[in-house]
Amino acid sequence: MRRWRTFTAGGIAVALGAALAVSGGTSASAATTGNWGTFTVSGDPGDPGSSTGEVALPGFPETTFTSTSRQVTVVSGASTWQGASTPPGAAYGTSRGNTYLNQLALAGQPAETTYSFAGGTPGAGGWSFVLGDIDADQARISATLADGSPAAIDQLGYAGSYNSCSSVSPAGWSCPADPGGVAPGQDVPTWDPATGVLIGNAAANDTAGASAWFTPTASLATLTITFEQRSGRPVYQTWFANRTSSLSGSAVLDGEPLRDTLVTVTGPNGTEYTTTTGADGSYTFDALTQADGYRVTIATPDNATVDRAPATVDLRADVADADFVFSTPPGTVGLDGSVVDADGRAVADVEVAVTDPSGALLATVVTDADGRWRATGLPAGSTVVATVSGAPPVSGTTGADGAPVATLAPIVLPISVGTLTGRVTLDGAAPAAPAAPALVEVLQDDVVVAAVETESDGRYGLALRPGTYTVRTEAAVAGAPEPTELTVVVTADGTVRADFPFTTPVPVTVAQAGSVRYEDGTPVADTTVTARPVEAGSGAVVTVQTSADGGYSITGLTPSTEYTVSVEGAPARTVTTPATGAPADAVDFVLPLPTVDQPGTVVDADGAPAADVPVVATRTGDDDGEPVSSTTDDDGAFALEGLRPGTEYTITAGTGAEQSDPVVFTTAAVGGTPVPVRLVLAEVAVTPQPTPTVPPQPTDGPTPSTAPVAGGTGQGASGSGGGALAFTGAEVAPAIALAALLLLAGGGLLSVLASRRRRALPQD
Repeated sequence: MRRWRTFTAGGIAVALGAALAVSGGTSASAATTGNWGTFTVSGDPGDPGSSTGEVALPGFPETTFTSTSRQVTVVSGASTWQGASTPPGAAYGTSRGNTYLNQLALAGQPAETTYSFAGGTPGAGGWSFVLGDIDADQARISATLADGSPAAIDQLGYAGSYNSCSSVSPAGWSCPADPGGVAPGQDVPTWDPATGVLIGNAAANDTAGASAWFTPTASLATLTITFEQRSGRPVYQTWFANRTSSLSGSAVLDGEPLRDTLVTVTGPNGTEYTTTTGADGSYTFDALTQADGYRVTIATPDNATVDRAPATVDLRADVADADFVFSTPPGTVGLDGSVVDADGRAVADVEVAVTDPSGALLATVVTDADGRWRATGLPAGSTVVATVSGAPPVSGTTGADGAPVATLAPIVLPISVGTLTGRVTLDGAAPAAPAAPALVEVLQDDVVVAAVETESDGRYGLALRPGTYTVRTEAAVAGAPEPTELTVVVTADGTVRADFPFTTPVPVTVAQAGSVRYEDGTPVADTTVTARPVEAGSGAVVTVQTSADGGYSITGLTPSTEYTVSVEGAPARTVTTPATGAPADAVDFVLPLPTVDQPGTVVDADGAPAADVPVVATRTGDDDGEPVSSTTDDDGAFALEGLRPGTEYTITAGTGAEQSDPVVFTTAAVGGTPVPVRLVLAEVAVTPQPTPTVPPQPTDGPTPSTAPVAGGTGQGASGSGGGALAFTGAEVAPAIALAALLLLAGGGLLSVLASRRRRALPQD
């Protein structure tokens, strides 16, 4: 183990319905797309049993979870992800850059995480969950159905096991080798369809990338993952994903757009999503989880006949023709009108009854956000009466068959109404496209009574009768922590505000600071410091550069998580980041002093390259340091290695009478280009040799016949006494013999002394 409520984003749509609001309004349809869940965690992640959180997916039910894991963290997805070539990546696209949940269990204790889906998940297909790093551990998976009964194991929809490492999944994340030097990407977990247990490799080895994915085949109310340690550090990851498609259409009445009319989509799990038609009669649900069995209904105008309505929709791709066509019987017409208060302000959510002069009810309608109403199916060319409780009735005549729709005079309520105003913002400004404009809806007794789109600056306003209302909109960005519903009390002649100041969520991260210096204390600037999570997937890999003073600060790290912090040239350090809000101890690095090489050449006095010449460089100044030496090659070139950068040295070449004059130079800085040094050997003077003198040769004389006798006179061959040099009387042979004996005795004595010395050395 290398180691809310949230409304779906999109266009001007807003999530509506008992448990979830989804897209709506009049924006264009969004394309079919794959989505990865956004996780948030609350509670103390280090306190087992206290961790709770949410998972946000477009067009997916509100999803919350509780966990008894020792540690629950949200990871960015920048260093570990499901690549596009993995099985779930092929279905939903790569998860890179999308969050996932990283959980650490207590050793020897099961960690249980339960996800709850408001109203139940969609039916078969359309969404999946992925479990990663299931190698030396195991996970038991169970669920309950929307009706509360236990789900069968096969309904969990095990889709297969695989490995997410880039070595087997192109464009995947890079993970380390498996134990024993085995190449990464080989390990996959095993699914037991009888017990619902996903178990890691038989040897319980700590590998990387072992994953499995599931696509449930039934609507689930809850999903529980019970994770258990088998060996090593018990960590695993969870992803959620779905595919969404848009569902759109239009509604017309007698060929004219049917505007401001409530449209309801009921999912296969029974969850309802609502929106209203726009001025052109169109409607759109931008993102609904792909599933079969969606039903679309619309509020049918009074007295109108349904000529065409969409059948049950199997949403596996974008659907753009879920249209409604209404008509009124021949001889009937429509009638327009409005309701205002005593000050002439439009009044929304007012019920208008249309009767004939005898009081027979012909139609009942409700005013929209602009106080307008339209009744259909009325008899042509007839007198009608429009009434509102508490207001004087207004009479008029409908138009002739085929004539333009007639308009009655406004109905005036004698009481004053209140005004509801507000603004939807993101980080203090109006949300940018595609989130703007936002749709704001007003509910009373869980019924939508008015809806209005924000202006370009995010503002909205409408008039309401006095009463208590719920005002809601969608979050301008996924994961925004602010509420999406507010309760307001509207009073007569009063103004009440309902603002939605959303903010972009800030990831909960911590920083790690420190410094990098050389052994002599010199700061090391512009060097890279890397923080890598010890457990793969527990955080992003972050790099920073040191500043001019050698300091650094690595931000964006996961709290209370082990990281390896490294700098090239120094041993890596393993640290645990502090908890949120706690100080961090500095992580300092000391690098050995850097060295540079100095090239050069040596030539003789005639300029010819000098080979095999010793070259010596010594630092000048107070701290001379150890000399550095080299020897020239056949071309007279040399390279002095291990010199201090930016330092003054004195260099000489050769020895004795040939030694060059010393040269003083400064080495290049680290990364700089050194300037070669040229040294010239000294010319050696030649001493003249004298002419040898030939000694005189003696005159030949008679050769003696016998050796001379000591004390006697030498006798020549002829017996005469002259011609030969006198004999000294010394015998040469005895002297040579004595010298040889003395040499032998001295050698023996030296051998004895050497032997005694060798025997004495080990005792020292």
